[in-house]
Amino acid sequence: MSDEEDYEYEYTDDEDGDDGNAMDVSDTQPRAVRKMSGVDVLNDDKDDGIRMLPSGELKSIMDNHVKEAVEVLGVPACAAAILLREHKWAKERLFQSFFDNPEKVKEKCGVLARCQSPGASGEGNPNTPPTRSTRSTAKPQSRKHCEICLDEDGFDDDEMIRMPCGHEFCETCWYGYISNAMEKGPVCVRESCPESGCKELITEEEVARAAPDLLPKFEGYQLRSFVDTNGSTRWCPGPGCDQVALASGSGGAFADAEGVAKCTGCKTCFCLRCGEEPHAPIGCKDLEKWAVKLADESETANWILANSKPCPKCSTRIEKNQGCNHMTCRSCKHEFCWICMGNWNDHGANTGGYYKCNKFDPNKDDSNDQSSAAKAKRELDRYLHYYKRYHGHAQAEDFARKSVKKTEERMIELQEQNSETAWTDVEFLKAANEQLVECRRVLKYTYAHAFYLQEGDNREMFEYHQEMLERFTENLSELSEKPLQEINRTEVVNQTRVVGKFMDKLLQYVESGDIDM
Repeated sequence: MSDEEDYEYEYTDDEDGDDGNAMDVSDTQPRAVRKMSGVDVLNDDKDDGIRMLPSGELKSIMDNHVKEAVEVLGVPACAAAILLREHKWAKERLFQSFFDNPEKVKEKCGVLARCQSPGASGEGNPNTPPTRSTRSTAKPQSRKHCEICLDEDGFDDDEMIRMPCGHEFCETCWYGYISNAMEKGPVCVRESCPESGCKELITEEEVARAAPDLLPKFEGYQLRSFVDTNGSTRWCPGPGCDQVALASGSGGAFADAEGVAKCTGCKTCFCLRCGEEPHAPIGCKDLEKWAVKLADESETANWILANSKPCPKCSTRIEKNQGCNHMTCRSCKHEFCWICMGNWNDHGANTGGYYKCNKFDPNKDDSNDQSSAAKAKRELDRYLHYYKRYHGHAQAEDFARKSVKKTEERMIELQEQNSETAWTDVEFLKAANEQLVECRRVLKYTYAHAFYLQEGDNREMFEYHQEMLERFTENLSELSEKPLQEINRTEVVNQTRVVGKFMDKLLQYVESGDIDM
């Protein structure tokens, strides 16, 4: 099919399920509700082994993991939590490495002394230092010195806190040490003994004795670490949302996950595998490379696009630093107009005036030049081509999201214009705008995907489908932005379905390399 031919998308009566003139409101729901980027959304009523939970409900799940590790390994609960954390909460992996070489594992994880204390077991550590209430009955002992503050007067035994490794410090220094560690954020759960060179890790036991007011904060960081390091949990990326996606089983459950999850709290959709927003058709690995490239080169690209243009003859990037529009390329000496990029010879009196920019010579890329400079220039121009379009659709997506928020006001206005109009009769407008958000996001990522396409990946066919989706999306955008009195409901509803269907077909083509149009 040539680019010049009109593209038509037809449906049978079986597909529409209506009289052909109107569509049920349920059918106009955007792909963001029923499907997302060509893959199933995880709904509440779908038993797929993954569910969304508030983060607070994960405490009992984490405790169950710790309890099982205590029973199997015979170590204190606080040590079991550290061992599990250092093995990313994969119990089977921990059990295997632990029984292969328990001493090595305990030393590496910073719990060797804690596990070797006399009587250490899962029921608590009998060697735990006595509480203040019992210390008061102990026999007077010589005053001890703190190696941190070096107080000359020394401290009584009940003013010192001792780690399982044998190092002890005064309560005041302990509190300051733990308080400073908390300022580091979640990494404080990996803080070790204050003694220089000691690798024994601090646990909630030390925090509870030295800084009980900071214990809830420390336990919160422990829970966050559980979610961050556990292969079976993933935070919802929604702003301010504390929901967590939880997969059944243990290990890297999301490493090979397919599909998109929808948060039951904030309704945010995200990729199960990488946790980013749905990004089909580009894969997670390529998306990561694209994100790095954007971070490294986006500011450069923005400056280049805003302040320079390629020479029409040799494509060398030129910065305009004076007011005159008569430009001369220093590389090839070509003279051209900065406004229209046309040859300056066509801007004389014989062509109707210096600024009658009605003629244009296409850029001529010298692909035979294999010098390092030429290759770098071609690669930069290639990146700019995809970046401009990626950025353009990203801006259009942001605009579409803002439009969704305003749509409800338009729906109320449309309903008020006709008192007999029900809410369901105007809901098609919201569905259309939500579909536009989805299409803009997919189109945005088609350009990131195209950047990494190899020459043998049928690029021409992909770009054709990409062009068609852009055309359908623009048509729907124009229809939905018309004044309310000019909006044709049937036309918008049918165009919404066409766009959604074609978007799914494009994603199907990318995934399978084949498509039934």
